[in-house]
Amino acid sequence: MSSANPVHILVAVVLATPTVAMCAARPQDPTNEDWARHVRKACTSRRYGIRLAAARKVAAGGDAAVPAVEEYAAEAGLNALPASLVDAIADSGDGGAKVSRLLWSWTMNPDFYWRSSAMRGLALRLPTYREIEAAGATAGLPVDQVEYLMSTRAENDPAWLMRSHARFGLILGGNPVDEIFWLPEHDPRARVRLATLLLAAGVTPPMQPLIDALANERTFLGTPWGANLATEASKSMRRWLGDDFPTFEAGDKQKAIAAILPVVEARSQQTLLSPEPRTDLVAAAAGGIEILSCKFGDKFVQWSDDGTVYFGLDGAESVQIDDETWRKLSANRTSIALEKSVGVVICDSLRISQKASRTNAKIAPASMPASVTDWLKRLTQALDDHGETERASELRRGLGQFEGR
Repeated sequence: MSSANPVHILVAVVLATPTVAMCAARPQDPTNEDWARHVRKACTSRRYGIRLAAARKVAAGGDAAVPAVEEYAAEAGLNALPASLVDAIADSGDGGAKVSRLLWSWTMNPDFYWRSSAMRGLALRLPTYREIEAAGATAGLPVDQVEYLMSTRAENDPAWLMRSHARFGLILGGNPVDEIFWLPEHDPRARVRLATLLLAAGVTPPMQPLIDALANERTFLGTPWGANLATEASKSMRRWLGDDFPTFEAGDKQKAIAAILPVVEARSQQTLLSPEPRTDLVAAAAGGIEILSCKFGDKFVQWSDDGTVYFGLDGAESVQIDDETWRKLSANRTSIALEKSVGVVICDSLRISQKASRTNAKIAPASMPASVTDWLKRLTQALDDHGETERASELRRGLGQFEGR
């Protein structure tokens, strides 16, 4: 059996495969269009509205605009491309060969901030790739290789958005909804996002996660992520139900759920349960850290004054640090008191919170003060010593990019 790296094989296959434009009916762009100027406006204009309009224009340009995007990225750095431009290209629906290869290259780059958006772009195009290959033509990318990429990312990628978008693509590609939707998933945001993506694409997913989200009241270090999920789920079902979305008195969540539930059951032909409110498991967090990273995945850790350390966005799992170790850690905890955020955050960020010192600061990569780095290293070592070797290793990996240079 060959020992060649499957990712390298994937790249070689893609680069060696001849392609044809996937949207032949797309109007040809004027030959004198200055795509370099539009790309630069999309990336550097001080006004958001201008950046957004330019991004949409570049996305509408399809293959004709791709060389200008690549040239700008080569000049300014790949992560100089803003999320608005990547999202516009991903969601444009254009299936030209150059656009497809661009999305592929972005998805395959673990250091690219917006690779999950590129994966969504591939997911949206997968049915078109299948149609083209079924007609005997060659799609912008080989379908089996795109699906292989999605299947590996669907379960193994550290970033929850990558997993969600990969699963989205597999379902749009014809895989059984229930088989893919219920793959193991530890992030409570993931199934809600996957369900909303499927509804928007005309595929009815299991609706229970969206109904459950309506009753979610959980928070993490003051961030109301449960309420955010509830809003996302409600908006998605409102678009899906249209005029059938029920009216109800604002302010009473349980009455709202009671009104929505039978309508969703009737439309989806699914039997659904009415959820109980879900509140925080961690009653009195003294502090914690939140790492948001497209490369290493999001990490959430909270601690209480008695030395209990909680893991995950919902704090569902925990470990108790022994009294002596925790006293030593607590004695040095004042070192993490920051008066303000550190560095300029674009995508990846580390947020550190400490209730006693009223610290709630965001730290950009390569910007973490040495005192904070030292304390967090002591914390990860304590977790390691208390049997949380895998979590300690993941936390070290996630923290590494934030250490000051």
